[in-house]
Amino acid sequence: MSQTMPLLRLKAQHLGNGKVQFQAEFAAPSEQTAGVCASAYLEPGDDTRINVGFLCTPTSVTWREQRTIPLVEHAYTGEGPFTARLIWSDHVITTEVNFAATEEGTSPSLPELTHFTATRNNEDRMQIDVHLAVRGLTPDVRLRVDGGAGQVYWLSGDGTSEQEAAWTLYYTKTGTYNIAVDVVDSDGFWLGTLAEDTITIGLPEEEEGEEEPAATTAPTLSATARIAMEEITILRSGFPAWMPFRYARPVWAYTRTYVSPGGGRVSRILAPGTYISIHEETVVGEHLWYRTGGNDWIPSSSVVLLHPSDLKGVELTGTAPPPPPPSPPSTPTRRGVVTAYILNVRARPGVRPDNPPIDRLRQGTEVLIYEETLYNGETWYRIGVNRWVHGGWVRIVSPRAHATTATETPTSTEGMALPVGWIVASTLNVRARPGVSDDNPPIDRVHYKDRFHILEERVVQGAKWYRIGENRWVYGGWVGVARYKPRPAQIKASDKWVGVSLREQTLVAYEGDTPVYATLVATGVPQYPTVRGIFRTWLRRRWGRMVGGTPGTMHYYYLEDVTWTMYFYRGYSLHTAYWHDAFGRPRSHGCVNLSPYDAWWIFRWSETEDGHSPVVYVYW
Repeated sequence: MSQTMPLLRLKAQHLGNGKVQFQAEFAAPSEQTAGVCASAYLEPGDDTRINVGFLCTPTSVTWREQRTIPLVEHAYTGEGPFTARLIWSDHVITTEVNFAATEEGTSPSLPELTHFTATRNNEDRMQIDVHLAVRGLTPDVRLRVDGGAGQVYWLSGDGTSEQEAAWTLYYTKTGTYNIAVDVVDSDGFWLGTLAEDTITIGLPEEEEGEEEPAATTAPTLSATARIAMEEITILRSGFPAWMPFRYARPVWAYTRTYVSPGGGRVSRILAPGTYISIHEETVVGEHLWYRTGGNDWIPSSSVVLLHPSDLKGVELTGTAPPPPPPSPPSTPTRRGVVTAYILNVRARPGVRPDNPPIDRLRQGTEVLIYEETLYNGETWYRIGVNRWVHGGWVRIVSPRAHATTATETPTSTEGMALPVGWIVASTLNVRARPGVSDDNPPIDRVHYKDRFHILEERVVQGAKWYRIGENRWVYGGWVGVARYKPRPAQIKASDKWVGVSLREQTLVAYEGDTPVYATLVATGVPQYPTVRGIFRTWLRRRWGRMVGGTPGTMHYYYLEDVTWTMYFYRGYSLHTAYWHDAFGRPRSHGCVNLSPYDAWWIFRWSETEDGHSPVVYVYW
């Protein structure tokens, strides 16, 4: 970026009695402009210096709402004039403060928008076709067309009497978006808005449950009563508070569900990409049936039960949410590896007709052993809630050395300091010193989700390495590290907020400037990127349905009872991902995926009366 191209201007607004409100006015970011976050200091010009804090440029997603940021108020004792300076990164921005000057209050002359339409695309309901015509667009100004979710297009003046342009906007999230046409000067600073339109991207009218729900509902119960009923539902389920439901996926494409157990009248046909929640089960004609989150029924033989991630983040310092209820079982005592090509998992020990297989594990699968028992003289291991395997096909290995396992409760490491790292490869070699060479062979292995203090960092032959113990180094390319991020000035010191690092695929929760929790996440893949910027949660849901894409396409998904959801921008949210255990690498359609426990922790910790917490800061 050229140093002559300003990123921001310093503005001084007179408040009376010698008081001035200083504001930062940001230029609209373009593809060529990299975001900047740096400490800022204000020198009002009267021999004082004020620490503004960590000031961040808005992103293309947040610029329209955050193009002007209040900095500080300052009271002058003299009449001036004064020259105020903002020192920020490698920039020094000045403005004159003159109490005797009279503000002219003139507004710039704007071009005329003669035509503007935003029309749904008939072939793809996730697309919008935008067409406009403008008269009087001179070479010293530009039009900025913002379709939401970071979709920005520019039109420069060419001196002709009228110009036309058209674009196709594609959305990866359902929801309501603002499409705006703004005028900016040659440096990118806002001059005025020519048009704004609101358009809803979602499913056909006959389908319900779009990913971005309505902001308001009309429940028949009060909020307090509804939450109490939900808590009772969780307790009756017999599952931990963070996991109120069981989940499954259909075995076949276009599996049918039925109005009642036992079959008969078809209720739905489930397209590929559908995941269901299980609210109840019953036996009809010696066959097991599940009641889904759609309030219909599906035979157990038509689905495969899911086993959501057991990842639990680490508490750091500060106030924690209410402790979770004990979940059976307690901490596992051993670790094993499946030696059979295919090993059946059963709900109870023993092979018998009333205890059929509920899942299968492939050779090499690692399991945690919570309990051991004998059935008909044979050893059986419990590897989860109502999950047993025959011990003859599991090879016991030594407990994980030099690591804090993800199954330990976070309170066991309360006070752990940043930076904290997690292994995001299935296995990773440990070496006595950084680098790969014949005289530096592997001395140990660590495993996915193992957690460590990051004690030291080095770069060897262009590769990053982390020291996780005495003479114990691992390659940094397969480690997700949670690091401290200074609080941006746009976030109040009293706010609860989370910083989401797209580079590291980690999340850190803060109370003001104090980090209190850290964990792995999974954000959007390149074709469905997570929006960057600073956002305030606009809607919280304890659980609900999420739907996106077009049925019959590879981008379609239909997810029942997604828990602990916090929407921070349109259809983008923090939420539980029960359908995968791939945290530490991009995986989502743009949302920030969390394990069931981590999403529950953040949800409970951030509860406030206004329902607009946490603030979410997504950065690279």
